Amino acid sequence: MSITTLRTQLQYGIMILACLVVMGLFSACAGVAGSGSNGNSLTLTGSVQSVSAANHSVTINVNGQLYTISGLSDQEVQALQSQVGKVYSIQVTQNGSSYTLATGTEPQEEVNATPGVTTTTNNNNNTPFEAGTIEFVGKVQNVNGSNVTILMPDGHTLTAIVNAQTDLSDMNGASPSNGQMLKVTATANSDGTFTAQKLGIADSGDLADANTVTYQGVTTSAVGSDNVLHFTVGTMSFAFPIGNGADLGDFNNNAQSIGANQSVKVEVLFNGTSGSVTKVSNPNN
Repeated sequence: MSITTLRTQLQYGIMILACLVVMGLFSACAGVAGSGSNGNSLTLTGSVQSVSAANHSVTINVNGQLYTISGLSDQEVQALQSQVGKVYSIQVTQNGSSYTLATGTEPQEEVNATPGVTTTTNNNNNTPFEAGTIEFVGKVQNVNGSNVTILMPDGHTLTAIVNAQTDLSDMNGASPSNGQMLKVTATANSDGTFTAQKLGIADSGDLADANTVTYQGVTTSAVGSDNVLHFTVGTMSFAFPIGNGADLGDFNNNAQSIGANQSVKVEVLFNGTSGSVTKVSNPNN
């Protein structure tokens, strides 16, 4: 065999090997892109860009990235058609690059909310009930009969039942009014609703902590190497990263010592829709 022929065959062999390597890289990348992307629950907060009646979908802009969400009802499509430019939070189920409106939810208009993506979701249909409470400072958005809707620090709203057991002593027993800043303690009910345990007028100290929410619930898994705390309050599932310097004194200052099915009291500091755990403690302490 001549040197020229040998050189040609060697060049072909290198080319074939390079092609195989590139194909392998594409396959690997495709696998990574699809990993863990099916069935993710997210809340998307952004401005409405367009609404498609034919596709029963809405497209929102989240920090410059467009998300198209399908699965809307005729009524939701009609309501959103006049809301272009306004900011909405929409709970979705992600499957690959597709987003579908989460079952049992509807798009919620937000006031002064920061656009973003969060894994905090209300999963009433699939999450077992765990007794718990949510405590925060927020502005009353709506009072309707025995219900009060209050804006939370993460830009979402919480609707709570006000009944004879609700402590309204700060307001001399009167119902709250729209625009009031209140310190709220809400107790989870097994049907997915919340009852206001106490509605108090927020003072200067409360307002200084207006970006913090305190949850009391039960962990759904042990904290892994990603330092993300997963827990449930009522039928609502939450997942927040544990921030650097978080107070974990009740757990030997070791996030990985927080196991599954543990009752915890969790303080979360929000920056817009993104939250970071600042303290995890034993609720009995």
